[in-house]
Formats: sequence, structure tokens, C-alpha cells
Amino acid sequence: MYPPRIHKGRLSTMLRPSRHSKLLHRPNPRPFTQNSQLFLISPTSPRPQLPFLHSPSNTFAPRTITRKQFQLQLFRLLTTERKTYIREQAWTAAKYTAYGWTAIALVATILFGIENERLERKFPSPREWSWVSRWLYRSTRGEELPQANGSGLVDWAKTGQDYRQLLERLENIKSDGKGLRPLLGVDGDIYMVGVGKSGFDISFKSEPWRRGYYECLMGATRAAEHLDTWVRDKTRNVAFPPEVVLSPSNPYPKPVPYGAKTAPSAENCEPAFESPEHYYMKILTTHGFNSRQRLDAALSYADWLEFKGLTSSAEDMYDWGLDIAMGALPLGVNNVVDIKTGVISQQATHITPNILLATTALARHHAQNHHLSTALPIYLSILRAQRSLASSPSYSRTSGPPEPSDTEASVLSLFASFARSLLIAPSYPDPPPSGDLPATRNSITTCEEAATMANIGEILFASSTVPSFILSDSTHPSPSTRKATSAQSSGLAWTRESVALAEQTLHSLSTPNPGSSPISTRSSALPPTSLRSQKPRRETIIARQRCTECLLSSMQNWKLMVARLRAQEAAKREAPQSSGSAKRGWFWSGGSVDVEEEGLWEREAEMVEAKSKEVGRLVKEEGWLADEGARGGVLGFA
Repeated sequence: MYPPRIHKGRLSTMLRPSRHSKLLHRPNPRPFTQNSQLFLISPTSPRPQLPFLHSPSNTFAPRTITRKQFQLQLFRLLTTERKTYIREQAWTAAKYTAYGWTAIALVATILFGIENERLERKFPSPREWSWVSRWLYRSTRGEELPQANGSGLVDWAKTGQDYRQLLERLENIKSDGKGLRPLLGVDGDIYMVGVGKSGFDISFKSEPWRRGYYECLMGATRAAEHLDTWVRDKTRNVAFPPEVVLSPSNPYPKPVPYGAKTAPSAENCEPAFESPEHYYMKILTTHGFNSRQRLDAALSYADWLEFKGLTSSAEDMYDWGLDIAMGALPLGVNNVVDIKTGVISQQATHITPNILLATTALARHHAQNHHLSTALPIYLSILRAQRSLASSPSYSRTSGPPEPSDTEASVLSLFASFARSLLIAPSYPDPPPSGDLPATRNSITTCEEAATMANIGEILFASSTVPSFILSDSTHPSPSTRKATSAQSSGLAWTRESVALAEQTLHSLSTPNPGSSPISTRSSALPPTSLRSQKPRRETIIARQRCTECLLSSMQNWKLMVARLRAQEAAKREAPQSSGSAKRGWFWSGGSVDVEEEGLWEREAEMVEAKSKEVGRLVKEEGWLADEGARGGVLGFA
């Protein structure tokens, strides 16, 4: 049986707290099954309703929510695990975004460097210029290439603006033009009426700086010539051709091309660029350019004036160019060229390339303006001077060093040179000849001689009669090459000789024998593949290009001359004759056309056609492409 319970007193308050205090402060119980209607989806649902398991009903949801309630809902949504996940995803996204943009920036930098290196090798810039000026020079020269922007057209408005910006940097004494001073040591700029500021004194600058400055000025002249008569909208800074602008002189403007900006109004327009005279005169008045640079600028300016129809001003500029070439002759050398007629003296011994260039340009000017009696003596004196030149001691027709016999050594040397070119920046090219030293006979002058003969043939063919001094001149082709002494037959003979000389020179430029003369043989084999694979010299490249242009031009002239003579022969054959003349021709084999010469020009035309195909194959083998729009010669036969 159980022992009796022993009655004990209550535990002390220290050991057991009284229940009375707990009951007094007991919190109000809130079972999860007794929620308000705010959190109930359905009032009759027997399932327990938890607030965080469902979204509140639109019926009982308040129209506005306080900031505290929003934070409470956000805290309930962003749990610790979800916060960690979002943080990791955000860091991953930011990391790969940074990697991507960094890779894009690095690739763009590499491509920018490769493009600038390519342009630097194609258009070398002076090393003493600042990096910005060198980059601007390279990019601007590259913009003149038709394939630069992918459209096949040059944006001359942008190109001219870049050239202007580059010239501002070069002429700024605080930038790349340190130490630049005006002419005659006069403070301030010298202005010329209708032209603008004159040039500077750059004689103390280095040759690369002066050459780069000259190229910038010539590039600005090219942009000015293409932007002549163009206007610029001052409100939008956009250039437009004048034919799309509505003005009193153009009441019916042309529509702008599709996709272009709308044409501006005439009151908001100004000239898009400076006139070409501004830059040409700056070159001619700058002290520090050599005679060849000034001569090229003078002849280009004369061509521009002739294009604008200012024949008298163009002739004055050609005379100025001849004065520049004569002024570079050494002291004591006189009577080289007759200043009045432009004819080179027969006793002249100090004949420079500049004199040949200036006199050739002057003769071309007279021929194009139908002053044939003035142009022909100049061309004959030029031909006489070209044939009297002494041969160059270093004249060689090889297009490059011989190929190594060992193929492996050749591949290794090519790879080594390629790697060296990638690591070492190429040096600035040597200056071209100034044209002040006496000219020598080489492949280039031989091609120029063929071009002179072609021009003489054009002039003679267009003349009515042969001048008397032509028949007695020693440079005239032998009578065996002519059927008669008429002007057309004489011009045709000169053209044949020009074709033969240009063809044999083009052959000889690829002949493997370096000791033979360029005019020693006429029947040379086509250049072998090993020679064509060599890297040609700059002189050989220029000679091949000029010979190719001369050959194609002479062939075109020859073809047109024979076509005209053939048409004349056919017209004479079909012309109506009187009965007496016809009877005489029937019995005595007379008539207007000789029997032995009948069909002469048909046979000549067949020969020209065969020769044209042979020349086409030669030009194709040489790899030179001719300009289809090039003129045939001084009179524009082609």
C-alpha cells in the first residue's frame, strides 16, 4: 500500500514564483486559426490561414500602403537565402559586364593601333610632330582613298575640314609650329589682295617637317578644288553643292539625294572652303620649299586656272613655273631655255628634270589651246634634249635583288624581315630629288621620250601640212617608215615609233640581264614568274607605270588615226566621179585612189588590232591597270 502523504508547507517564493504574477501579465493568445477577415481568402475555409502564404485579396486590400507596410512586405520577401542569391547574381553580372567592356575596349584599341600602323607605313608622318598631328595627318590622307568609308566616294567636306585643322596646328607657334616666323621678319601676317595670308619662313625647320607641311598644303588644295562653289549651312555646319540650294541664280534647284539632309536656304549659306588660290599662293610664297615642290604647285595651279577657263592666267603661271626651274640653275649657266618661246637651246648642257617638266607642261598648254605652231618646236627641243642626256652610272633595270637559291633560307629571311618590321618602326623615307641636278638617261626618261614622240605625232596628224623644219630635223623618223610626207602620214609614223619604244622599254624593265640597254632589243620574252615575284624598286615602279600609260595612250591614238584614214579612203572610193575621170581610170588604171595603195588602211587596221591584243596581254602580265578615263594625249584623241 502507498505510504501516507506527508503534508509539507509551500515552497518559498525564491524557489517557485507565484502563479499569480504570471496570470496578471499573461499575453493575449493569438491562435493562427483565429485571424481577421483581412487575411482570409474564403470565410468558410476550414484550413488554417497564414498571412505569408497568400497575397491579400483585392476586396479587403487597402487602397494605399504605408512605407512601413512596404518595408515589412519587402523584408518578408527578401529572405537571407534570397538576399545571398541576388547578391551573387549581381556580382556575377557586374563582373562579366566589366570583362566584356574591357575586352571590347582592348579589341578596339588593338584595331585602332593596327589601322594607324598601316596608315603610317602608307603615309609616313614626320617624327617631330605631336601624336595628335601625326594621327590627324594619317587619318586625313587615308580619307582621300575612295574605299575609306565604304561608299566608294571621298567625303571632301570632312577631308578639307581635317586638313584645315591640321594646318592650324602646324602653323600655331604654341603647338607644332614653334619658332615659325613670317616672311621678311615682319611682325604680323602679310596679306595679299584676293588671296589671303602669305606663306611663312620655314627654312630653319627640318626636311621631314617641311615635306609634311607641303603635303598638308597640297591636300588642302585638292579639297578646295573639289569643294569649289560649294556652300556650307551655318546653322547645321553641313556642306551642299550649289545646284540644290534655292537662290535667285538657281530658281529650280535639284532635289537632294535620298537620305541626305534637307537643302538650306540661301541666306544661311557661306562658302564651304577657302579658294584653291589661297593654298597655292601660300606654297609659292613660303620660304623653305625646294624648287621641285614649288614647281609642282605652280603647274597644278596652272592646270586649275586652265580648267576654270582662265587661259591667259594659266599661261602666266606656266611661265612662272619655267622661271622657278631656271632660277635653280647654278650661277654662270645661261641660255638654256628661250624665255619667250620656251624652246630648249641645242647648245644647252645643264638640262635639269625641272626644265624638262616645265617646258613639257608649257608645250601641252599651247597644244591644248590649238597653238600647234608654238607647241611643236618646244616638243622637238624636249625630244632632242632627252636623247642627248648622259646615261646614269647606276642605271640598272633589275627590279630587285635576286632570289636566294635555297627555298628554306628564303622563307626564313622573309619571316625574319616580317617580324622585324612588326617590332621596329619604319624610318621616315628619304627626300625625293629636288630636280636641280642635271638629268640623266634612265628608264623613266626613256618612257618620257616615248610620250614626247606620241605628242609630236598627235600634233602632226592634226596639222594641215608638215612644217619645213620637221623634214630637216634629225629626230624625225626615217623616210622608210613613211609612205608620204603628208602631215597625217608623218604623225602616224611618230605614233608607231612611240608604241615601239614604249613596248620595248616595258619589256626591258623585266629582262633578267641587268647590263643590257633598255633599247637594245625589241623582242624580249615576257618576265618570268621569279622576277615578277621580286620586290621592284621605286624607280622601276614609276617607269613601268609611265611606260604602260604611254603605251596604252599611243595605241589608242594609232587606232583612231588609222580609223580616220580608213574612213577617208572609203569616202574617196565611193565618191561620185565624172565620166571623163571614170573613163580615164578604167583604161589607164588611174582614178582618185592608186591600185597599189587601195586597201592599205584596212591592212593597217588589222595590224593595229593584232598589236592591241599583244599590248593588252603585256599589260596584263605586268599587272598594271590603266585608267579608263585617261586622255590619249595633248589633243585628247582618246
